[in-house]
Amino acid sequence: MKQVLVNGVFADHISVQDRGLQYGDGLFETILCHQQKLYYWPQHYQRLQQSAEKLAMDCPPEDVLLDDISRLLDDRETCAIRIILTRGNSQRGYAWQQGQPGRRIVQCSPLSSEYSSLLTQQLASGRLFICRTQASINESLAGLKHLNRLENVMARNEFSDNYMDGLMLDANGHMIEGSMSNVFAIKNGAVYTPDLSHSGVRGIMRERITAIIKALNYPLHIRALTREEVLDMDALFISNSLIGMREVSSIMDKAFTSSDISRQVFEALLTDSRNALQHV
Repeated sequence: MKQVLVNGVFADHISVQDRGLQYGDGLFETILCHQQKLYYWPQHYQRLQQSAEKLAMDCPPEDVLLDDISRLLDDRETCAIRIILTRGNSQRGYAWQQGQPGRRIVQCSPLSSEYSSLLTQQLASGRLFICRTQASINESLAGLKHLNRLENVMARNEFSDNYMDGLMLDANGHMIEGSMSNVFAIKNGAVYTPDLSHSGVRGIMRERITAIIKALNYPLHIRALTREEVLDMDALFISNSLIGMREVSSIMDKAFTSSDISRQVFEALLTDSRNALQHV
């Protein structure tokens, strides 16, 4: 089955001179697709545009990417769409060549509908691990979903599939994110989420959930959180574009309870996501 397009051509390889391979010089987006509909496409494409501009890269037109996606979709009920932009080929050295065409890779991967709470409409829960691998501090790249994901790879491989994700802290001991998710915590009726101005990825689902929390009139604090503060919270949940949202049942030996706030946010997120579908 043909599942990958490289610059609009079905392929299973790229040049060894590609800067994404050589230096992680690129960006990516991962998008939930169900019944030929994309979840939060405008938000994903806007982030891709903004990130490409920050890295002085060209972003393909929206209709080009949507056409690529439509060519990959088949009768599969649910899949994950991954868009990768690289700066294209170059010779040895970090300096890029002006005018060198970039490369776009669009991939369709099978996904169980049970993986996403947006599709099951059930707020699942699971355990979190605390990783030794640190989230790097780099204000110039903070928030971007760039291809330099080695720290996430190392963190993810610290824990087994018995955990739904692993928390990553920075060198200052502040909790930043999960290896593949953003994190929210609840204490005394207020919601907390880490400040990502120096580390981490500003997930699309994180942005939607923060907007929902504000609309529900719950106090929202975006600030640095230590490991001790996180373990002292009443409840936690994580989010990303594929899983939607999941509650945290425990972190290592610390158990957490389910929260009315989490459930209200989740119900609002289900409505929000139904209004954020784009047919391909």
